[in-house]
Amino acid sequence: MTEARTDKTETRPRALEGRYYQDPGIYAAELDRIFARTWQLVGHVSQLAEPGRIITAQIGDEGIIVANHKGELRAFYNVCQHRGHTLLPHDVTDVAPRVAKSIVCPYHVWIYDLGGRLTRARGEDVGEICIPSVRLDTMAGFLFANLDPDALSLAETLPGIEAELLALAPDAAARTLTARRTHVIGANWKLAVENYNECYHCPNVHKAFTSGVVSPASYRVTPRGNIIHHTAVGQGDKAAYSLGDGSAAADDYGSFFSWPVSSIQCYPGRVLNTFRWVPLAVDRTLLIREWWFDGDQGTDPTPEQNEIIDLDWKTTVAEDFDLMEEVQRGVVSRGYQPGPLIVHPSGSADVNSENAVPHLHELLMAALDPS
Repeated sequence: MTEARTDKTETRPRALEGRYYQDPGIYAAELDRIFARTWQLVGHVSQLAEPGRIITAQIGDEGIIVANHKGELRAFYNVCQHRGHTLLPHDVTDVAPRVAKSIVCPYHVWIYDLGGRLTRARGEDVGEICIPSVRLDTMAGFLFANLDPDALSLAETLPGIEAELLALAPDAAARTLTARRTHVIGANWKLAVENYNECYHCPNVHKAFTSGVVSPASYRVTPRGNIIHHTAVGQGDKAAYSLGDGSAAADDYGSFFSWPVSSIQCYPGRVLNTFRWVPLAVDRTLLIREWWFDGDQGTDPTPEQNEIIDLDWKTTVAEDFDLMEEVQRGVVSRGYQPGPLIVHPSGSADVNSENAVPHLHELLMAALDPS
């Protein structure tokens, strides 16, 4: 027997119905109406500092190429305009950018320059052909791409974020990719970003984070438009690590989540790091976790940096993997009835509330609305 809800005056927002995490039709609509129309983090200018450097990325179910073409950064689809073969393999485990003078399709050896223009088709004159371009923009050195040519600019979409990020990490544009770790989560992408954007579970799950990185009482999550801003004060002398310069700002924590699947965050000690979530299927999501340290260091973390990365990955990040997969199993259960969300009337959530979750749901519903 199903137990009926008796409180007819309940006004709290509720969690999403299970179908939003398992319906292939909803997932297909999300790929079209969300992932093909929003700005998403794809890399950093330091990866493309010299002509000839190339990186690949995934935007929803579309692959893109980002390249330095004669000193200008260009982005375009990762697909040959002849018969549709993928031009470059996308290997998320390869941290170093490719270096090449051209892009050669492995199927019929059509050759493109790094701006996406066809330069050779096996000796045939097939006319002017260019791979469709993808919009590219930067914020504090980080590269964002958008498949929608008519979308608002990155600055209009994420107002004020660059200045706030640079206040925490003034040298963000000069950082380089030092380490990357990845994991395929057996859960819908929305469960992953919901989990990231609430700290209601932090005190009982992320004990290393709340005892050795930030002060739980100071933690706030504030949704505003396409941004969810996380702030906290570091643990100071109790911190698990510190690479700061001794200034007050270097002890702060800030995270800037941008709808739908990107986040740049700065830990105390100005440890700059990023999250990218890539939907692979209705119930599978690839997490790409990256750390950005000093300019000329390359991809060899120092022992202290390795300690920071391991602590972060093995505690705060990995502690959520089983949780998200258990929730995925739960929301598709016949016994699941969406429960009330714990929200604070101020609009800013602390560790005892989850205000960002209904905000994410509002963004989702607005995007899926065909009108």
